Amino acid sequence: MAEAASREVLLGVPIASDTSAFHRYLVTRLGSRREECVLVFFFNEEGVYIAEDIYTGGKRSECRIPLRRTVRRAFDLDARRVVLAHNHPSGAARPSGCDIATTAQFRQVVEPLEIRLDDHFIVAGNNVASMRMLGIF
Repeated sequence: MAEAASREVLLGVPIASDTSAFHRYLVTRLGSRREECVLVFFFNEEGVYIAEDIYTGGKRSECRIPLRRTVRRAFDLDARRVVLAHNHPSGAARPSGCDIATTAQFRQVVEPLEIRLDDHFIVAGNNVASMRMLGIF
C-alpha cells in the first residue's frame, strides 16, 4: 500500500529525477531490500511517467540490468526516456566498477534506439547516489 501511495506522486506530470520526492520514492521501493534489485522507470519524451518494472532474482551483491527485456518494454510503451535504479544492501551508496560498466553498456545500446538514459541511481538504506550527479556519464 505504501508503494502504491508513494507512486501517486509520479503520475501524470513530468518528473525530475533529481528531486527529493523522487529520491524518497526510490528509498521506499529499494532501501530496505536485502538482495540487489533493479528498478527501471519509463518516461515519454516530456518526462511524464509511463511505467516502472522491478527485476529481482539477482545475488546479494550483484546487479544485472535485463537489457533485452528493458528495451522490449520501452518499445512496447513507446518510452523515450528511462531511469535506472538499484540498491546496494551492503549500505554503500556508491557505484561499483561493475555498475559503471553495466550502465555504460546499457547506454551504448539504448541511445542509438532513441531511448535516452537520464540517470542511474544507487540506493543504500536512506541514501541515494546519482551517477549523473557524480559525473560518471
